Amino acid sequence: MQNAVRILAFVLLSFQMVAGQQVPAVTGSKISQEDAQKALDFHNRARKEVGTQPLVWSAELAAYAQAWADHLANGTCEMEHRPHEGEWKQVHGENIYWGSSAGSFSVLSACEGWYGEIKDYHHEAISRSNFRQTGHYTQMVWKNTQRVGIARAVCQDGALIIVANYDPPGNYIGEKAY
Repeated sequence: MQNAVRILAFVLLSFQMVAGQQVPAVTGSKISQEDAQKALDFHNRARKEVGTQPLVWSAELAAYAQAWADHLANGTCEMEHRPHEGEWKQVHGENIYWGSSAGSFSVLSACEGWYGEIKDYHHEAISRSNFRQTGHYTQMVWKNTQRVGIARAVCQDGALIIVANYDPPGNYIGEKAY
């Protein structure tokens, strides 16, 4: 039994070393290092499944995500992507998650929700007809994306908004995710 525990610990440690990166103590957003690490590890497991390179955590992207999450939480508290122009112009890939109660949802819940779109992605090129059903998942595993930063904000009514930003962005019409 002790051998099995040691082997499991080794496998987990090895996986962590292969899968990825360590999140710095200062995440760049209002999420803890522990929650950021869980989210990064989850992304990297999804990426490993399809053969794309692991992501690294970006405090800069997390701060960018935090600004948008705070903007949404302090405004309409609706799930809305950054616009394509103006002051809040979107320059990175973006996933957004909204939960009705901050106590019931986590950053990992958001990642799991985005990953759930895998059931609708059949490794076809991104198109206007499949983007809405698969765009969160495909951004998570996009072949050229290298960095991620994630943030959370709580609305006045207790709802939770989670924003993830990716660089370089993905989800180009006519291209496959991996």
